[in-house]
Amino acid sequence: MNRPATYLLLTLLLTACVIPSVRSEQSRLRSDSIPDGARRLMEAYPHDVVGYEDNMIIFADGERLIYNDGKSRTTEQMHIEQDVKDIFYQEYDTQRFPPDYGYDPGRYRSAAFFDKIYGRNEAEVISNLVKVAWCPSFGCDSLLFSRQAGAAEALKRVSDELEQHPELREWVIDAQTFCYRNVAGTNRRSPHSYGIAVDISVARSHYWRWSYPHASEYQRISYVNNISLDVVEIFEKHGFIWGGRWYHFDTMHFEYRPEINPPKYMQRVEPRKWETPSALRAIIENLNFDPWRSE
Repeated sequence: MNRPATYLLLTLLLTACVIPSVRSEQSRLRSDSIPDGARRLMEAYPHDVVGYEDNMIIFADGERLIYNDGKSRTTEQMHIEQDVKDIFYQEYDTQRFPPDYGYDPGRYRSAAFFDKIYGRNEAEVISNLVKVAWCPSFGCDSLLFSRQAGAAEALKRVSDELEQHPELREWVIDAQTFCYRNVAGTNRRSPHSYGIAVDISVARSHYWRWSYPHASEYQRISYVNNISLDVVEIFEKHGFIWGGRWYHFDTMHFEYRPEINPPKYMQRVEPRKWETPSALRAIIENLNFDPWRSE
């Protein structure tokens, strides 16, 4: 083989080796540039959050939302205004119990993000609600819950597992979900407004504002809980967080939050074909629902 041909062959071989390596490195750098919180949103809401680029969360319909607005907020300010990054201000830790002073993982919710996922107003949220059979063997009524992001599926799995434990019946027969309202004492929408929260056993529950009606967010309070931790464990297994993990306790409250408490397993099944009531608004308006004004 002549010298020019040899040079050409060596060049082609080097190019074949180097280009994949460069592409692999570029891919790694792009992946590494995604903040952990953004990555967790993509994993928790794979059909809704499809990417991250230039400090923007990218949704499946092409809409974008700023991830980090660059503002430095105190916890007091985060109760009023949040960016998407603030969702992950504190890690949800099931081993950290009872909660330390100021430990409230999940109470800092990005309104803009949850508006996009579950509905920007009452009509949008209602259009996404479905009836979930809630512990029917215990004689419970169905609950309204959002079908978005796998929330209703997760609640149904909680129900199925609870029914395997009849000794827990007394804790879950009194359960309520959707109520379009704000969190008590704030202008922020409650997760009940999105159809992703359920309250149980209200008569035996404790809420910090009830126990300390004159306390501020920064006053030290004593923790109280009577809810069975066996019930808590089942909810948490399926991607819910518990208000009893908060220093500002709300022990009746469970909230679907797979981005900060991922389900303990991945269930790869076809999505359930939920039956949406044809007169859903009439059903909601006639619910015997007492808005307890908690979280």
